[in-house]
Amino acid sequence: MPLLRAVNLNKIFKLKKIIIPAVENFNLSVDKTDFFALVGESGSGKSTVAKLFLRLIKPQEGQIIFKGKNIWQLNKEELKSYHNSIAIVFQDPYSSLNPRMKIFSIVEEPLKIHRDYTKSEREEIVRKTLKTLGIDESMIERYPHQLSGGQRQRVAIAKALILEPEILIADEPLSALDISLQASLLNQLIKIRESREMGIFLITHDLNIVKAVSNKVAVMHLGRIVEEASTIDLFKEPLHPYTKVLLESIPGFHRRYRIKMPRISAEDRISWHIKGCRFYSRCSYRMDICKDNTPELKNLGARKVRCFLY
Repeated sequence: MPLLRAVNLNKIFKLKKIIIPAVENFNLSVDKTDFFALVGESGSGKSTVAKLFLRLIKPQEGQIIFKGKNIWQLNKEELKSYHNSIAIVFQDPYSSLNPRMKIFSIVEEPLKIHRDYTKSEREEIVRKTLKTLGIDESMIERYPHQLSGGQRQRVAIAKALILEPEILIADEPLSALDISLQASLLNQLIKIRESREMGIFLITHDLNIVKAVSNKVAVMHLGRIVEEASTIDLFKEPLHPYTKVLLESIPGFHRRYRIKMPRISAEDRISWHIKGCRFYSRCSYRMDICKDNTPELKNLGARKVRCFLY
């Protein structure tokens, strides 16, 4: 049984008279052995999924199952265990770190709240964790504003890992960093994941990172998963037209064979109201059935795709 499952999740936001289905019929499973990537353009609903997993918002329909139990029906002790088992790293480390606390205190805080350790035990764990992530001993008495962006993100990751969670949710954790820092942090995360048998749920739009580190990928478009497969299969043979567009957007990826996509009008940008496939206006393979009918997410062997072509 997967450690964490989303079952038929639906989350709707209302903006004046506009109804936005940010997450629709969302199903996904993450286990401790997974480096699972959720990809898609900005505004596709990826961060909403992270907030649902963290219980920051509640869906109108559906369930999130953790170790066989609905997370909205957990008792006090079970809820504490859940928060210890699921950690989050946000895109902007500066906004997630208390500017009035020193680095050591920031990383130590979860241990003081959730663990019954002595001061010396906490100090040993904090120093070891910071060292693992490349934070020099001289930095632990500094404040967040005294660190670089890469150093702050390492501190944010250290704080998330200090309780040894079973799954780490990483919401665009590397987008603000340069390429060399991204590679360094990814390598460290991979080593930590392997040593601790920790699952990672990576939310990103950077397909180069996805290809390099993940073993499973789900592609999200305007609230819906349109394709799910192993990373190898998805990059080797993308099935959904939207996935093909994403992969063709990677610099140098199948450059000779790219198909020129139709321009998006202002009306087409507001695609949440479309009854059928929300990629209809941009799709080179569109058919009449796609306009008013929503395709189901079909199982095709070891992968899934939401398209009438299959």
